[in-house]
Amino acid sequence: MIKKINKLNFSSALNRLEQIVAKLEDPNLDLEEGLKLLEEGVKLHNYCKSKLTDANKKIATILKVNNLNTIDN
Repeated sequence: MIKKINKLNFSSALNRLEQIVAKLEDPNLDLEEGLKLLEEGVKLHNYCKSKLTDANKKIATILKVNNLNTIDN
């Protein structure tokens, strides 16, 4: 799954991240499986954060081009 992260859309990546969090909360989770899930989760987190940052920049550009207030105002 890790190699396919860049092919996911934001919603799918977030959904998978939520699934991973639920699995990591299981006290019976095997250590090795937990480490694999953690690695995938961190990569998904970074991917989602990047997508949100890109979207925020795009929104700011659209607002600026149209002489509207920025997101921060």
